[in-house]
Amino acid sequence: MILNKEPFAAFSMEIATFGNRPILSQSCRIGCVFCKVHTDSYLGHYPKIPLIDEEDLIKGFKYINPNVNYVRLGAGVLVAPHTDPFLHPKIYDFIKLASDYFPTKKISTVTTGAYIREDKLEYLNSIPNFGIDLSLITMQEQRESIIPRSEREKTMYLLKHAPLNKCTLMFTGNLDETKRDLELLHELGVHKKVRQILVRRIEHTDTSQQRLKKLSQACIDGYEECITWVNKNYPNVIFTVPILKDVFRGGNNEYFIEAEERIKEQRKFISSLPQGTFVNLISPLSGYDYFNRAYQGYDNVCVNLIQNHLYGGSVSVAGLLNHKDIKEQFHPQRNDIMILPHEMYNSDDVDIQGEARTELEKYYKTKVVAI
Repeated sequence: MILNKEPFAAFSMEIATFGNRPILSQSCRIGCVFCKVHTDSYLGHYPKIPLIDEEDLIKGFKYINPNVNYVRLGAGVLVAPHTDPFLHPKIYDFIKLASDYFPTKKISTVTTGAYIREDKLEYLNSIPNFGIDLSLITMQEQRESIIPRSEREKTMYLLKHAPLNKCTLMFTGNLDETKRDLELLHELGVHKKVRQILVRRIEHTDTSQQRLKKLSQACIDGYEECITWVNKNYPNVIFTVPILKDVFRGGNNEYFIEAEERIKEQRKFISSLPQGTFVNLISPLSGYDYFNRAYQGYDNVCVNLIQNHLYGGSVSVAGLLNHKDIKEQFHPQRNDIMILPHEMYNSDDVDIQGEARTELEKYYKTKVVAI
């Protein structure tokens, strides 16, 4: 076993919270312009993961949520987010080991494909429950400016011959490029092999490089038009929903389904409270308007918008909400109970800055519930 107590604690937290199995912290050196490692100081709070061995991998399996149907090897969200699983010399053994250990789950690796050995593709194709989550980004003019060190020819070879589970594109702000990317994937028959083709919006923070901010803003400005076109022409393509707006309905995404399920859970919890209890819902920008409409007519519920000042930029998701921003922006006149998004907290019940939920309860002198 390679991992000692501190890195193993981070390793197991990442598995339990996000479902990722970090296997190393070595930098991938691909140079993606959107990589958060360059500017996210909070990632430094977590220890680096040395090259793990088989014992570490197997020990980590017990932290996997038994209700999920996948096992993802490689980079994490908070722990080792800047690596590529195929840099690990034992990755091919790890994939087979995970496949044998979890024969009914899908085994996947998130990668640009830069370090996959072409002579190993036949072997990978022989593992029935394995598939690559390929970060394709784009194959059009802007590719080299976004992912400088990812080879086009090798990527094309992978699209044709690798066992693919998912293929992710990023909208570059140029709808014509996205059209050509989707045409290419369908011409190659990728849509028949993968579980999902995903189109993402490019995000930025206050500390992002200027070239990323420019790229991201172009993407944001044209994203609604892009998704309207995708919905009409490729209804089976999935896309990220940065804000719950009607223009983003459709496709096979689950954002609105999950929002309705969350509202149902919240209402069930609220109905169980003593009559007259005043509830404050904390909401990020991504869901504020949607949840505010859902609670119109509820005299005892207030939906409170919390902007993300910690990261700034275009960040609007629940998972990056934090106590610091809540304390700065939320000053209620009445506060019997608070409901926060559960994505704010990891498996240790602490936010992204490492503060426990109980500390927020002490600060506001009220019960804080994560739903």
